[in-house]
Amino acid sequence: MYMLISYKFSGIRVHLIPRLSKCMYNGRLEIWPCKDWELESIHNCEVLEMVREHLTTVLGWKEKSNVADNWTPTEVQKFKLCQVYAASVLYGYFLKSASLRHHLEKRLDHINPYLDIASYNQLLLSEIRSLGSEIVPFGRISGTQSTSVGQIPLLHEKKQDKLKYYVMNFDPETLQMCAKPKSKEALNLIEKHSYALFGDKNTGLVASDEVILTSLASLKRIVLEAIAFGSFLWDAEEYVRTVYKLKEN
Repeated sequence: MYMLISYKFSGIRVHLIPRLSKCMYNGRLEIWPCKDWELESIHNCEVLEMVREHLTTVLGWKEKSNVADNWTPTEVQKFKLCQVYAASVLYGYFLKSASLRHHLEKRLDHINPYLDIASYNQLLLSEIRSLGSEIVPFGRISGTQSTSVGQIPLLHEKKQDKLKYYVMNFDPETLQMCAKPKSKEALNLIEKHSYALFGDKNTGLVASDEVILTSLASLKRIVLEAIAFGSFLWDAEEYVRTVYKLKEN
């Protein structure tokens, strides 16, 4: 799964951030080049709107912030940044799952609302196949278990046009099913990748009291990569499930 994620990043010409200790220059953490455009290009307009709201929430980022604001020295706890990174990976995973569900429900909205669940899900699977490589990761689908979207009962009611409001209407069960990685392998991958990025070279642990000097621009780059990582993780997990039996989370 990790190799598939790396492959997806190479497709948008973005190198994954190495261990943060390798990105320190004169005692300051800087990620360069920023690659913001490439990391945002994988999202459609509705998802990108929610990504930017996430940046505002976790970083205080403003869309019209000037160059001086973006490169002003900022102190941040490494442990807290690690938590933000992991949470952003999960948010990217959630956005991919929710946006696909939203897209499919809008495509199927014309179907008779009184169809039984079995017939509705069969039509859903046919619709997934018809979308081809646009939706199915790495252009492959095999069997009814190849996508987790089909395992969630879809609501036969008028769908919200905007993804943001559609997600706000999720019940707790649907919210959890979209946000939680489906496999233990995916969950372990997030944990290992986060510790490899932020942890000590020898112990792998993240110091809870270490403070690093950085900038808003670099923090934005880190969070955008995390969200993209989560989106690509969803793709990779779905693809690998067509080949291997993963452990349910």
